[in-house]
Amino acid sequence: MEPFRRVLVPLDGSRLAEAILPAAIAIARRCGATVTLLHVLEHNAPETVHGEQHLKDTHAAGAYLEDVVTRYALDGVRTEQHVHENPEHDVARSIAAHAAELQVDLIALATHGSGGLRGFLFGSIAQQTLRRTTTPVLLVRPDVRDGKRANYRKILVPLDSTTQASGALPVAEMLAIAGNALLHLIRVVPTIGTISGTSDSNAAATFSPSATAALLDIEGQEAADDLAAQRTGLATTLAVTLEVRRGVIVDELLAAVEKSDADLVVMSTHGRSGVEGLWTGSVAARLIGRLPRPVILVPIPRGRSGL
Repeated sequence: MEPFRRVLVPLDGSRLAEAILPAAIAIARRCGATVTLLHVLEHNAPETVHGEQHLKDTHAAGAYLEDVVTRYALDGVRTEQHVHENPEHDVARSIAAHAAELQVDLIALATHGSGGLRGFLFGSIAQQTLRRTTTPVLLVRPDVRDGKRANYRKILVPLDSTTQASGALPVAEMLAIAGNALLHLIRVVPTIGTISGTSDSNAAATFSPSATAALLDIEGQEAADDLAAQRTGLATTLAVTLEVRRGVIVDELLAAVEKSDADLVVMSTHGRSGVEGLWTGSVAARLIGRLPRPVILVPIPRGRSGL
């Protein structure tokens, strides 16, 4: 996979939205990509956004984007600024349309607020954008402002037994090569105490716990074998570590992020309507809400199943 060449960063004029910039800039620097700063004028925009004056005209929006370039020392990165002049009702649709028109490789959003460009809430603007695009989306919580993390050195990639989940691997591999970063591949296998899913699997755990435990042990070994196979398909120059954990998937992924000291998480996701359509059991939605790290979601093409 070729390095990202263009990163789209929609901004609403607030400092909260700017939380995405360190991570987006770091990725752009490593890939030699152009950063396109975008502001979409909103229909019936409020007077303020997160306590700050709202950008209501082209001149104010353009001046703001120029100020962002100065404040974030973007002089070392190729930048473009674009103000969408026609006020929009559907901001997510406008973001996706700009991504397609500009042929961007990554859309970068902060996960805060609700409704319109006044706030990017996972399950709202960011989730709606995912529904409308096949472009990977970088998400950062507004309280995640650790400058050290922007210079990512360790990338964690959650996988499962499906081939669709491995769709995140080319993106993660490319970023690891561009940033000389370590790649950490992980699978989480449930224990008999945490197994969930169909009523049949629950019944099996209840009425045949020893058999279920044996099957989960087999699944754990298969997970380890699968990770080893995934490793053989990656560049031999990459530093790669593998890990199989047992337990509740979100809890174990969070623990793995902390233990490995990962700076970035890259994973596949569906872009269906509603957070219930994202990953099995809304793992992506629940993980992002608790994850103190930037995460890149790589949309799974529609019609396929997977994480």
